[in-house]
Amino acid sequence: MTPPAGHTVPPPTLAYKAYEIEELADLYFFRPLGGLIARAARFAGLTPNQLTVGGCVIGVAAGSLLYDEQLGMLAFALLIVHSIVDSADGQLARMTGQESELGRVLDGIGGYMTHAAVYVAILAGFIGRGGGLSLIGWAVLSAIANTAHAQLYDYHRASYATIAIAGEAPRTSHHLVAAAWARRLVRAYEAMQRRLIGLHGEVEEAVAARARYGKVPEVDRARYRASFYWPVRGWNLLGDNTRFYAIGVLAWIHHLEWFFAFILIPMNIALAALWLWQRRADRQFLVIG
Repeated sequence: MTPPAGHTVPPPTLAYKAYEIEELADLYFFRPLGGLIARAARFAGLTPNQLTVGGCVIGVAAGSLLYDEQLGMLAFALLIVHSIVDSADGQLARMTGQESELGRVLDGIGGYMTHAAVYVAILAGFIGRGGGLSLIGWAVLSAIANTAHAQLYDYHRASYATIAIAGEAPRTSHHLVAAAWARRLVRAYEAMQRRLIGLHGEVEEAVAARARYGKVPEVDRARYRASFYWPVRGWNLLGDNTRFYAIGVLAWIHHLEWFFAFILIPMNIALAALWLWQRRADRQFLVIG
């Protein structure tokens, strides 16, 4: 299937999951550097999950530094390193054939832990410098919004990669995980996502119903790509890159406390617009049937 017009095909030497829908920063910065780390990790005998844990440690350390605004730019630099390692673990999984739903969930949990460190450090630092306690309410509301942003970003990208790129029927993933505790974790993660996706669950059910032996017919795969390519590209706005860039700017001007307002106002406006755009695309897909 030929990518949409204007799309740039990445170098074949890199391990890409869904290059059609990657941001330019991912294509030409995070993934190439992540590829170098993935190759080094493979040479060292590390597993993808070990790399995920390492990236989480870096992310939590970066977030913690935001307690002190004077260390804001160092924290931003470490967040960029965290993002590079976050790219590397997935590439390592694909290089070594160790892709798993548990790994995807652990990657998501690592992202939540990084953001928790960011939120707590910014809030504690602001209060420690004499700021008002009213910021706690802003922080709690923005954390809830941040969770919704991350869930929808992850879900729609994963759905597109499964159906349009891999040509596989969508399905729940917890049955693919061996350990009981891991199945419960994946089940809870997927249940949280499905509460937010609106009509897209019906889209996936329709696609799965016409699949044969787990493979999506080419006509459905093409229709899915045509219907959802641009909405999925839009969901990229709610990814980690946007939040980390905002932290860099706010650290530069020494107003990290504005981060919560950034999440609650422009990011939530983007969420509402994207959700409505996605719902319209879902309806059109279902009507055509």
